[in-house]
Formats: sequence, C-alpha cells, structure tokens
Amino acid sequence: MKKLGLIIATPLLALTLAACGNTNNNNSASSSNNTKIAKKSSSGTSATTTTSNSSTLDPAHLTPAQNAALVLYYTGEHMPGADQNDYSKDMEVSGQGAVVKIYNKDSVPKGEGPLYKDYPDGAELLYYVKLNQKDSEHGIDNTYYTIAGNKTYISDSDAGISPDGVTKAEMVAYAKQHHAVSRIMNVANNTKVQDMRNQSTPTNNSHNLSTQQLGTLVALYQEPDWFKDGISDGMMWYGNGSDGFSYVTANGDPTSWLYFKRNGNDVTIKYVDPKEGQSVAEASTTTKHVTVSGLLRDYYTNQSQKDEVNGYANKLKPESDYNDN
Repeated sequence: MKKLGLIIATPLLALTLAACGNTNNNNSASSSNNTKIAKKSSSGTSATTTTSNSSTLDPAHLTPAQNAALVLYYTGEHMPGADQNDYSKDMEVSGQGAVVKIYNKDSVPKGEGPLYKDYPDGAELLYYVKLNQKDSEHGIDNTYYTIAGNKTYISDSDAGISPDGVTKAEMVAYAKQHHAVSRIMNVANNTKVQDMRNQSTPTNNSHNLSTQQLGTLVALYQEPDWFKDGISDGMMWYGNGSDGFSYVTANGDPTSWLYFKRNGNDVTIKYVDPKEGQSVAEASTTTKHVTVSGLLRDYYTNQSQKDEVNGYANKLKPESDYNDN
C-alpha cells in the first residue's frame, strides 16, 4: 500500500508571541523598532499586524512576523530543486506580506499542516505561513512549521515534518550568508498573525464511532482509491486483530491490510509499505498517528460527507463472513 478573539487576552497574546517569535519581557524597551497593532478579523479571529522597522535580524529578538518570514525563506532554500530555482523570489515583491496562523497541533485544517503528523517531542503548536502574493512560476508561497525546545522543525518534501530541527541562530546565519535579509524583512514588515487556537473543531460522534466508521475514516485518509474500489467490488472486510488493533482488509497480500487503534483522540495506523525495489516480504511496517478530531474535520463535517462515510461503513463486511466462505 502506498503512503499514502476589540480585545485580546494579554496572557494568551504573550504566550502566542513568545512561542512564535521568541519575544521577551524587554519588548517594550524596543518598541521603537517594532509596532504591533491588535485588531479583529472579519471572522472574529484575533490577529496582530506586526510592522518591523529594523533592517537586520537578531535571532535573540525576532518578532513573530520576522520568525515566520525567516522560516518561509529557509524552507524554500532547502526544498528539492532549490539549486535550480529561486523559490524565495516572491518574497522581494514590493509590498509583500504574509499571514501566519497558529493552531494547536491536533486541530490543523487539511491543507495547512502535515499529512503525516510525526511531531517532535515537546511540540504543541503548528504555524502555517502564506504569502499574500505569488507571482513567479517556481516559488514557495507557504509552509508550516513547529517549535520544540530551541529548535524549529520545518515541513519536508513528503507532506510531513522534518525530524531535523534548526535553531533561529542557524537560520539567521544562513540568510545573512546568502544576502536574503532584505527579502525576509520585506515580508515581515506587513505580516498578520492570527491565533486560531480558540476555533472550534467538529467533535460530533467523536466518542461513539463504530469500528466500521473509524475504519472507513482511516481508510479514506490513508488510501482512499484502494478502499473505494474494494467497497465497490464488495471485497472489503473489517475485524479485530491483536494488541487492540482493528483493521480493514481486502484479504490480499500483507499490503492489503490497514490496521488502526484508537486511544482517546489519537489513532495509531499501521500498514506494510514496500519501498522501491523491495518485495512485499522484504517490506517493513510503517506506523503513523492521526487524530479522531482531524479525521472528523476532514471527512465527516457536512451531511454529504457523513452520508458517504456511513454508506461505506455499512458496506464493510465482518471478517467472519470471509472466513465462513
């Protein structure tokens, strides 16, 4: 199987800015260099427009906007093909800015965070940054990252999070070495920070999903085409395995078994994943984690989605039927 909220509470804002930009209690002393204007977006989300008048980057005193722009640049420079393409070119467009959204790591909407949620130990938040304008054909206009300890973990090229963290000092040094400070400051000078942590997430039926419903959600997340084809052909079963894991299967070779186990909001998924050049017998088992709330948000929110999921779940046959035949 292939791998598939005009008032802002001061403590919350302080926590947000500290986490995102490593600002400290001395910010008031440096207010001549940085201006933050709190406002409320049309959706009711707390936001901060951060304007920086500094022309340099100090890794010990990065504003949230500077930090986000720095990560965006650094990510582009470390993408595959960066040697041939100037992925940060759009950052120098006149008037360029960005929006930075801060999420709890388990409540990130689809498309603004990693598909494979292998967060480093200690990570609690996910930051998603997107440029306001994208002009060039070959360019990066968005990325996501998380912070754990004194390191930042950026998106990788496989819809996940790089396991290798980098410090602010390392990213600033890289930017200065490559003469990119002006690009980063150009974006930081007009960047809005939005705290999305108080946004609600769908939780209906999150505590009473049947094995078939959860298995369907897991399969739609992990391998939708394989699952839908099996359901359409009447060749998809479910059951309970060992160590508390349940599964959905097409009863073929080991790659046709998708195991899952729920623990509160966490779902552990296991499957056999042959790499290029490997036979199924040589392949190892891959383990990943997703959340029930995330699965519901992405596949079980509106009535059309619910009808689809429940329709598939009702067509899953118990493994005992296969064995009896």
